[in-house]
Amino acid sequence: MAASLLRAPEADPALLSHTERERMATFGHPDRQRQFLLGRTAARSLVGATLATRPEAVVLRVGADGAPVVDGVRLSIAHTGHAESVAAAAAVAAGPVGVDLERVARRRPDLWRRILRPDEYGVLEALGGPTDDAQTLLWTLKEAVLKGQRTGFRAGGRSVRLALDADGRPADHGRATADADGSGAWTVAFRRDGDLWLAVAWQAPEDQEKQTR
Repeated sequence: MAASLLRAPEADPALLSHTERERMATFGHPDRQRQFLLGRTAARSLVGATLATRPEAVVLRVGADGAPVVDGVRLSIAHTGHAESVAAAAAVAAGPVGVDLERVARRRPDLWRRILRPDEYGVLEALGGPTDDAQTLLWTLKEAVLKGQRTGFRAGGRSVRLALDADGRPADHGRATADADGSGAWTVAFRRDGDLWLAVAWQAPEDQEKQTR
């Protein structure tokens, strides 16, 4: 598994294919264009480094579910923000992978009740309770797994059960494990970057084999 996080100044229009430029032009809002450009920059740069090829030579397709597809590796892209605060992340792995990127912001005080199972309340306590920071991190962790399943949050946050790898509140990075309904076990790495939480979820080959038996 490998991942990268880019900020707005790192966007490189020269890396986009003709088809991607045409697609970007259809987005009416400038922020959506910025997010798309930065997401594709992150994806092409990471896939190029992983497959030892030039980023602009990477062939990115759009799957039936709208997710990016590339031959040779699994890929996931996330983006957030507007204007100069736009940020994007990409992750690649040999097997299923999902990435999410969320800016710490004011959240509903009871958001955790909508996304946590009762047996996950200890995770919230380990993160210091229902603060905006903790709830943003929990959302990011679950969204990464759900994107790895290629369902997104429509499957519901409670379809994923989280457990932190270590006791106590992580300062700015750590790992968690997750069990997702219908797709088995996942490893989730997370880190804080300024006002952003980044999470990457992936499945090891042996976890995929267990799920298919």
